[in-house]
Amino acid sequence: VEQGRLDTAAVATLLRECMDDLKLVIDSMEPVDHDLLALLASLRYRLGRRMEQSGVRLRWEVADLPPLPWLDASAALQVLRIVQEALTNVLKHAGAHTVTLRTAVRRDEAGHDWVRVTIEDDGRGFDPAAAQAAGKGRGLRNLRGRAESLRGRLELDSGPGGTAVRLDLPLAAATP
Repeated sequence: VEQGRLDTAAVATLLRECMDDLKLVIDSMEPVDHDLLALLASLRYRLGRRMEQSGVRLRWEVADLPPLPWLDASAALQVLRIVQEALTNVLKHAGAHTVTLRTAVRRDEAGHDWVRVTIEDDGRGFDPAAAQAAGKGRGLRNLRGRAESLRGRLELDSGPGGTAVRLDLPLAAATP
């Protein structure tokens, strides 16, 4: 913007993204009483109109979730940033018609309980390995780093027909 290289539409888009980010930080400071669904609902409220204007339908398939005792303001911001980045990537790159946000509780092979948040689109997909090799994989590394900071895990599957980002968050309090 300062160098004058962006047209008016690009500046407007950049400003909307900055406002969304600022609102996200503010939302993360609201008390959520360890309630992940309330936190995700605030993001849905913030991004729903933008998705609608972009022609992408948001399907909301959430199940009741138990409280996450470790979900404080700092952790809430990390969760919101992961989900926001996944949704923003759908808008910018996927060419999708529909994106589905789904939640569930699951138990892994080791008997640990997790809350899973899945963001799945019906877009064109991409090759994550090729994107990383081309130096375009920073976003995915950032998402995984944020998930790890929460003692969680992030998986991504993509190909023709869409992309699925799965964020697993520990149900019990994370221990260092």
